[in-house]
Amino acid sequence: MESTIQTIIQSEIPKECIFDAHTVINYLIQNHNNIYSSSNKNNWTTAFYHSEISKIIATFEDSIIERLGESWSMNINNQFSQNKCWKKL
Repeated sequence: MESTIQTIIQSEIPKECIFDAHTVINYLIQNHNNIYSSSNKNNWTTAFYHSEISKIIATFEDSIIERLGESWSMNINNQFSQNKCWKKL
């Protein structure tokens, strides 16, 4: 999962663009569904699993991304919620 997220950030998100965890999660579901599905362990709830994905994204802070704060965007349940926001360096 970590290497897939790193590849998404490095290869798919344009430099200097702002993105949030929902962007990466939706990209995973649409383009790497097998990895997204197989990485959910121990029957985690969707909310918990997505927070774990957000934590993985955060491991790239200060190397390929910069934390900007919080964003408000649509999640996979077509509801708006707050989540972490970054800028690709």
